[in-house]
Amino acid sequence: MSEYATILYVIDPSQPAVCRITLNRPDKYNAIDRTMASELIQVFRRVREEKAVGVVVLAGAGDKAFCTGGDLTVFPSLADHQNCLDWMAHQGADVGRAMAQCGKVIVGKINGHCLAGGLELALCCDLLYAKASAKMGTTEINLGILPGWGGTARIVRSMPLFRAREVIYSGRKDYTAREMYDMGLLTRVFPDDEFEARFEEVVALIASKKPIALRMAKDVMACSADGAPLETALAVERNGITWLVHAPDIQALLEAYRQAPDRLTDEQKNRNNTSDSR
Repeated sequence: MSEYATILYVIDPSQPAVCRITLNRPDKYNAIDRTMASELIQVFRRVREEKAVGVVVLAGAGDKAFCTGGDLTVFPSLADHQNCLDWMAHQGADVGRAMAQCGKVIVGKINGHCLAGGLELALCCDLLYAKASAKMGTTEINLGILPGWGGTARIVRSMPLFRAREVIYSGRKDYTAREMYDMGLLTRVFPDDEFEARFEEVVALIASKKPIALRMAKDVMACSADGAPLETALAVERNGITWLVHAPDIQALLEAYRQAPDRLTDEQKNRNNTSDSR
């Protein structure tokens, strides 16, 4: 049995570089209630301490939905101003922060419906791969409100502005994955019958890299994407590369090359791809 009420957290010993976090309320289209919000914060803080993990796969249980947003049971409590503020500024913001600060490459696996708060979760991922049959959108404006977990702010950093505006203003819930890809949001869209195999190929490829290098790449690109001056981002990049080069396994590789460059084997050259994350 899962140690969480609404989430599955799995690290397969045969693939220790990958943690799979699955929203596990398929009968509710994986909608986010207060328990799931709390558990999302817990699991992304937990995976941060998993040294061997470089990739997190975020998925929804079942074949109907990745996530359809906030559970309707939450909404009556939002009539209280303090409860509303806490849901947005605490639970919602803390989920986004936990995902941003986990130090792992988060790969969103989008199938079925990805709507409202579900799309907001997807926007917190580093990469998004979707089934061709997936349907996406933000529906909050249909109720006279807006996405409250960072969707309005993050979507304009994830796709061209004029297209992001259409997604928010229209309130549509039937954008196809191909439409979203063409509008600049998704990483790739795979045919339904090929999706699992091709998705796992991508995950395996990224997971074959050193977790610490993935972490540093995520940090540097986030710095630049968040609007840091170019020279600041370049300084972060230089510091990151310098730190990585001084890792023991990289230093051993460089020393072997200095000692006998002509005898350095392919195995030695590729050693950094399979060494541990420290």
